[in-house]
Amino acid sequence: MTGGADILRLDSVGVSVTTTGGTAELLRDVSFRVAPGEVVALAGESGSGKSTALLAALRLLAPGARVSGSIVVDGEDVVPMRGKRLRRFRAHTARMVFQDPWRALHPLHSIGRQLVESARAADPTLSKADARALAADMLTRVGIPEPAARLRAYPHEVSGGQLQRIVIAMALVASPSLLLCDEPTTALDVTTQAQILELLQQLNSDLGLSIVIATHDLDVIADVADRLIVMYAGAVAEEGPTEQVMARPQHPYTLSLLRAAPDRRSGHQLAAIEGRPPSPLATITGCPFAPRCEHRRDVCATAPITPAPLADQPGRRSACVRVTAGSAGAGRPIERTPV
Repeated sequence: MTGGADILRLDSVGVSVTTTGGTAELLRDVSFRVAPGEVVALAGESGSGKSTALLAALRLLAPGARVSGSIVVDGEDVVPMRGKRLRRFRAHTARMVFQDPWRALHPLHSIGRQLVESARAADPTLSKADARALAADMLTRVGIPEPAARLRAYPHEVSGGQLQRIVIAMALVASPSLLLCDEPTTALDVTTQAQILELLQQLNSDLGLSIVIATHDLDVIADVADRLIVMYAGAVAEEGPTEQVMARPQHPYTLSLLRAAPDRRSGHQLAAIEGRPPSPLATITGCPFAPRCEHRRDVCATAPITPAPLADQPGRRSACVRVTAGSAGAGRPIERTPV
């Protein structure tokens, strides 16, 4: 990780939409930061808010979504952006790699045409020839063999793993400061998943690229992310260095996710998380995980859910009253493998 100002900073961000059933709160007071050259993972079940946070950072939310708080990317506040300024921001400063590479590319346009358009959107001064040369160079960087042939190909002529590499190359031709990856390996087989994650790790090392990866699988990003942010019901449940969070979780939801993840080393039986997350339409007065939590206490029904720093653990936060400084029962950490 390098020094300097944050590449991405969310401060008290809320996202809501109006539905026929009422107001749905998709993000609730979410705050986190991403430093230059850092890889951060957002983890949680479907509906936890991790993808919404990425979409909010790029202002790609559906029409009608209301955003509160502050979202700053590479020194620019994206919330008030409109028109040409917003298009320029999306073309150059930050790029997104989506879950399904087949839907990220136009099936009727060649791969070369789409990469050239991406490069020239970021830098309109580029000639088509220079943009094509840049596209070929980026295909080589992401491990695509015979880049000239691939530029002439169409998406249906390429395997899923290669297609995801091409989508990453399409983002990189813009020389972005920030790469956002929304479940980038979900649609791929296990071997290809590992290759894509290794590629992202290499790009981070070689280019100093800041990367945020949304995932529902903690073990997928264990060796890739510097820092892990666990989300639940549109809020941050826990945050800290990845190795520390996975070895010694400080929120019951994180512990539940780890128990539910396959562990090929120990062969332990998977433990399901009983119950369901609260509806985005629900009014939450205490900890949103309390109804499903085996460690819950009476105070959990009314305790604030804002993550608080953990005493003597720099860089770590938790929204659990059992472990946060100054809370009743603080100092009693949650063990990954309870006795």
